[in-house]
Amino acid sequence: MKAFLLTVAIFLGAAGSMFAQNLPPDYFWEIGVNAGFSTFTRPLGPANAYQGTQTNVSPDYSIRASYFFNPHWMMNADVGTRKWESYGQWSLTDLNGQALKPQQITFLVADKAMTESIGINYVIPFYSQYNTINRSNINFGVTLGIINTINDGSIAYSKYKSAPDSNYTYMSRYDYGYGIGLTYGAQIGYTYYILPRLALNVDLAIRYAGVHTNDIHYDHENANFHTIYFPETLGLRWRF
Repeated sequence: MKAFLLTVAIFLGAAGSMFAQNLPPDYFWEIGVNAGFSTFTRPLGPANAYQGTQTNVSPDYSIRASYFFNPHWMMNADVGTRKWESYGQWSLTDLNGQALKPQQITFLVADKAMTESIGINYVIPFYSQYNTINRSNINFGVTLGIINTINDGSIAYSKYKSAPDSNYTYMSRYDYGYGIGLTYGAQIGYTYYILPRLALNVDLAIRYAGVHTNDIHYDHENANFHTIYFPETLGLRWRF
């Protein structure tokens, strides 16, 4: 019986040390992956005809590394990607000046909008009874970084395929040129540790992007645009 009680005491002591605090000075680093969705506002700057009137919801992916200066302040580096596409209706007129039925036009703003950013966050840690286990954290802060949009700048055409002119062709897809710019914004996140080092995470963010592209069509009409995007992701975290 004494041997059994001694074994239980050793196990409980080891378990307690595993969960002790779990923030600096125990762990300083945290890495993770995020996956979710994001939306964006229509790209302002170009002429209205090339902005579209509605935008897509696309998958949003990122990887992140964080460093805790202390239990209440954390810096993170983040690399992420998403796709930006907008849509609009164009009123068409054939070669004889006759009005045709409006057609939907697709604007590929960025096949990949890739961001590399750093952020500073204030952390509110929550502990178990007696402050022995850091069970969860709320963080909120600001982010600044670089955005690269990957696109080929191509234009696609389609046939009208209806009376009175079934051979009439029109621009049905417009791809912006590739570009680079700045992005910044704010975010809030919640992390819950299911194991001493492993956690589930949810992040909500709002970010601005201003991009200069190499788009050469129509006298560089779409060479600059700006937008606001809203990543909403779930993720995993591992601290060490």
